[in-house]
Amino acid sequence: MKTFFHILYNRHCILALPVFLFLSGIAFSQTPVSNYETAVSGIVLDLETNEVINSASVILSYDDGKKISETKSDLKGVFTFPNIQPGSYKVSARRIGYKNAEKNITLSDKERLELKIELAPEEINIDKINVTATKTEQTLQQTPSSISIVTSDDIKYKNILTFDNILQGVEGVAVTRTSGINVNSLSIRGSSDVAGGGIGNRVLLLLDGRPSLTGDSKGALWSLIPVSIIERTEVVKGAFSSLYGSSAIGGVVNVITKKPTYTPYTGININYGFYNKLNDSLKFSNSLQTFRGIDAINSNTLGKFSYLLNFNYKKNDGHAEQTDYEFYGGMGKFMYDLFSNRDLEFTVQYTKSNSAYPHYWRKEAGAFAEPYKTTPYYLGDRIKKETSSFDIYYRAIPNAASKYTSRFYYYSLASESFYNPKNPVSAQFGSTVTGLNTYINSYNFGNISQVDFQIGKKNYFITGFDAQWNIVRSNPEEILYGNQQQNNFGVYAQNQYKIITGNTGEEILTSTIGGRVDRNVFVGGTATTQFSPKFSLVFTPQINSNWCNEVSYRFLVGRAFRSPSIAELFFKKELFGGFDFVYNPNLKPEEMVSYEIGFMKQYKNRFTIDFAAFINIYDNLIQYVNIGGGIYGPFQVQNIANSQIKGIEFSLDYKSSMKLLQNDFGYHFSVNYTYMDARDLSANRTEDFLPYKPRHLVNFTADLNYRDFYFNLTGKYVSKIDEVLFFKYEEPKAYVVTDAKISKRFSNKFTLFFAVSNLFDVQYQELERTQAPNRNFNSGISLEF
Repeated sequence: MKTFFHILYNRHCILALPVFLFLSGIAFSQTPVSNYETAVSGIVLDLETNEVINSASVILSYDDGKKISETKSDLKGVFTFPNIQPGSYKVSARRIGYKNAEKNITLSDKERLELKIELAPEEINIDKINVTATKTEQTLQQTPSSISIVTSDDIKYKNILTFDNILQGVEGVAVTRTSGINVNSLSIRGSSDVAGGGIGNRVLLLLDGRPSLTGDSKGALWSLIPVSIIERTEVVKGAFSSLYGSSAIGGVVNVITKKPTYTPYTGININYGFYNKLNDSLKFSNSLQTFRGIDAINSNTLGKFSYLLNFNYKKNDGHAEQTDYEFYGGMGKFMYDLFSNRDLEFTVQYTKSNSAYPHYWRKEAGAFAEPYKTTPYYLGDRIKKETSSFDIYYRAIPNAASKYTSRFYYYSLASESFYNPKNPVSAQFGSTVTGLNTYINSYNFGNISQVDFQIGKKNYFITGFDAQWNIVRSNPEEILYGNQQQNNFGVYAQNQYKIITGNTGEEILTSTIGGRVDRNVFVGGTATTQFSPKFSLVFTPQINSNWCNEVSYRFLVGRAFRSPSIAELFFKKELFGGFDFVYNPNLKPEEMVSYEIGFMKQYKNRFTIDFAAFINIYDNLIQYVNIGGGIYGPFQVQNIANSQIKGIEFSLDYKSSMKLLQNDFGYHFSVNYTYMDARDLSANRTEDFLPYKPRHLVNFTADLNYRDFYFNLTGKYVSKIDEVLFFKYEEPKAYVVTDAKISKRFSNKFTLFFAVSNLFDVQYQELERTQAPNRNFNSGISLEF
């Protein structure tokens, strides 16, 4: 903590600005006071989640539809029409991403009427909103890049236990796991490296807009985010350093958590499952391998104060040796309405996990592989991880044309690994009696502040800055990185301009231009400055057709970069497989230019099609290289001169319903496909293919619902891997895996489900010599009250 305050003191000028703006907002704002008798006031809520909806347009009109007045709901969802004459009126509300709602009212003299207007989320894909692609609210139709959104309903009806399960069905996303809780890599369009256990991550994980990457490797603990707190997840693809800096070179995953509810709410989910027993030639235990979990949410609003609390627990015996884990965590989100259109949000989160240290499967010289077993001298290795975070978020909307936000955050990870006395690494660096313990402690803290301006009717301008400090303490230094510090300071700006608009103001042709300057500093080492520009166009022609409702075409070009992480610079030993590395403190930032064209069409509000073609050209790509020539290296992290990843993405979504035996029968089908060609184009290359990049990814989903029964079937196809790094000629083969889940809702408060993962018991690997889970069964209940 001494280092923490020392840095804050030395960077007081940077941190003073958001504090000054925050205090100024408080000092110069006044709570509006209305002296009226006859009036209409109310609150706008989400029909499904009971959360308040801010910035909804609320219109008061006569019975014949003639508008009298229009206002917007504030940050607490409240609106007011003062000084109204007695009579009959209509009150309507609309909000981007929701269906319109209307109420007829009659006011008597001196009556003060209070309304509750509930808006149903928009089911049409193109009208769903996102906030990640441009750091402003936009519909999918107006978003200039490829983006996928996974909602809480998608999570509810699929067999999803951990956060990485959510992402594995998104087009262009490949997830590589070494065990149930250890996600080795998450890659968007082939961006991230697989080797190194998250080192070389090129996807930025945000939790409500706050960076959630570890300070050492810049990797993300993808499986540790509680599923029950997620309202939606936005996956943005392509180069986004122009808004988010270094870690967003391959894309951004933004987890938007649930807001506190307006009325008391408690939800409890309990599940229990087990793995299919293996045959005698494969089994590693005579016991039934089980897993179980529980999570609970409690939320309410008390006057100006609202809160959401979450607790979750998971325990898994593991599908193979060295894959068991135990995890628990908690989160609290607290919001306070300071005064009109200014609120303060405080979030705190804590997680703790204890898992087996994953290793490659057992394969003795001259013997057959034993995919569910581990070499005996690795048994007993453990890894413990403890994370804590808190952030303070201030939001102010002083008028309809401006907005200010500022977020201070802190995120820490304490990781302790134990290697048993028989492990060769213990003999080399520790003790053959007590084993070896390694420690990594990383601390991230920073501030992100942004100001939005609506300039006239055609320009929306944002600007902000992003300051981050990353401190790492690790030992023993012979294996790990020692004590290091990396700081980054960025300033960005962006303008959205409506070049052509329709008769009623709708966007026809819109451009977005922006850029960001980053200064990245390794304390005691190198310092670099990077500029990341971006330009995009979205064309939405007006089509009068009953068959094709909406269509939009998009083009995006941007430059991005990624500074090497502390782990990449000082990596000395890969302990998952025991490979030696020669550390390379001379790594340079990698750079990328990304191009994308695409279109989205909506047919009859039921059928959506999206297509994108992309090409990412890398210079100085950071990659693992075998410099020893043998199977065990040694290896080194190096800059590859040139590489290229190009491909196409296609998704198709259909949703409809019909009457069956006088009851509603709903059905939904979707399929997406990604083709990638990932090539090493450097002059001194030994292989043409970049490692761990599958050429073909296919995901499909089918949903059926009838009389409170919900059935979901999901599946994925991943083509063979052409190139691996560590065990050449043992590349994972192509596979198809299918999951199924059936749920029965007995009342608004009670739901029962049964699920099967890996329905056809496929034996497959996501990483060489690492067996994926076999068929397993899971059941549980959900309670709401």
